Amino acid sequence: MHELRFDGQVAVIAGAGRGLGKGYAELLAARGARVVVNNRIRPGTESETPVAEEVVAAIEQANGTAVADTSDVGTKEGAQHVIATAIEHFGRVDIVLNNAGIVHFYKFEDYPDDEFDHMLSVQVGASWHLTRAAWPYMIAQGYGRVVNTVSRGAFFGDPQGAAYAASKGAAYGLTRALAVEGEPHGIRVNAISPTAWTPLYQRAPDVSPERRALLERDFTVDRVAPVVAFLAHESCDFSGQVIGAAGQHVSRMYIAQTAGTRFESRPSPEQVGYTLPEIWDERGRLPWGSSRPGPEAAAHLPRKCQLRRGETKRHDVTGRAHGVVAHRL
Repeated sequence: MHELRFDGQVAVIAGAGRGLGKGYAELLAARGARVVVNNRIRPGTESETPVAEEVVAAIEQANGTAVADTSDVGTKEGAQHVIATAIEHFGRVDIVLNNAGIVHFYKFEDYPDDEFDHMLSVQVGASWHLTRAAWPYMIAQGYGRVVNTVSRGAFFGDPQGAAYAASKGAAYGLTRALAVEGEPHGIRVNAISPTAWTPLYQRAPDVSPERRALLERDFTVDRVAPVVAFLAHESCDFSGQVIGAAGQHVSRMYIAQTAGTRFESRPSPEQVGYTLPEIWDERGRLPWGSSRPGPEAAAHLPRKCQLRRGETKRHDVTGRAHGVVAHRL
């Protein structure tokens, strides 16, 4: 199996001082990438060595190449500074990993407005500002890889996590939109939905001792980082997708649309209720972004990820067909 390397490429990783981001930075650097390790200095830690610099030191100790940046990517100016650091030190930017994140847990009726605003500024604003700052460079070079971070909470919901789920849902929408805009320029935009026992996760309420032991044992950063590395690699030829990585399990997560039913004339509310079984029926569903229902919708999978089910047309996030391809895995 050919080793996936990043020699000559520059990766900008937000929130890379701890947890998942640190794991991403160290893995990409070990595989040849020059890395900008971004992590803001948290209030109250100004007298300590920035965690971004600690990660850089570890990378350099392992003969990798990295530079630290402590800008706040939740602001436009901070995000622009991070990309300017990449250009100043390495002359280009090929990969943006939007991993900056925070989490607060409150019941919906008790959620403080300022905490909600802060959540959006980091979870969505940081991804928006950092990607936007890198976008012109990627367009100019006709290549780029962006990996956003979403959460299972955006798909399934979590108690006391309405703001977190809402922000991650917005990150999903951003991923889909940028996949469409980036496609003509050779820019692929995907998202990771990670589950790992990190300092961020450790703030979650009501984690039983049994579940904590399971998370510490099986849900480790080194099980997520390889998935992100693949999404950041030039060989990743799909866009607009969410890949879940949780412990030993890797999956694709998507929103689907049923085939539904067709009303020849304006329906009454009663008719809508009567035909709800047809509207609800998941047979013939298609992933959002595919152009056809039924078996051909399964061709939304990229060439290298298709299963052995014969031949079918492959569609990208825009719904355009890319011809007939053979299933290979």
